[in-house]
Amino acid sequence: MIKVRIVKNNNIIDSIHCNGHANYADYGKDIVCASFSTMIITTINAILEFDKDAISYTNTNNLDIINIKKDNITNGLLNNLVNMIYELKENYDKNINIKEEDHE
Repeated sequence: MIKVRIVKNNNIIDSIHCNGHANYADYGKDIVCASFSTMIITTINAILEFDKDAISYTNTNNLDIINIKKDNITNGLLNNLVNMIYELKENYDKNINIKEEDHE
């Protein structure tokens, strides 16, 4: 299962943490993981295209995206990513778990 933890502060995304494997199909043939990875990579690349210092990210066994600038463009793109993850989860509920924390 892909596990996603979204940390917000006053509705601004501070960070997104992801780990796991969807286990929908064998590694390399898993359409859920492929979709998820594509959404993540596209979002990171779009943010970095606007401002290379807006986020930091690590991609080892886990993927962590840290929102540094917290500007409208970065937060908008991260919110769009979260919305896409929720849409993917609608069709593959057994393969994705999302937890949100809002520290107001």
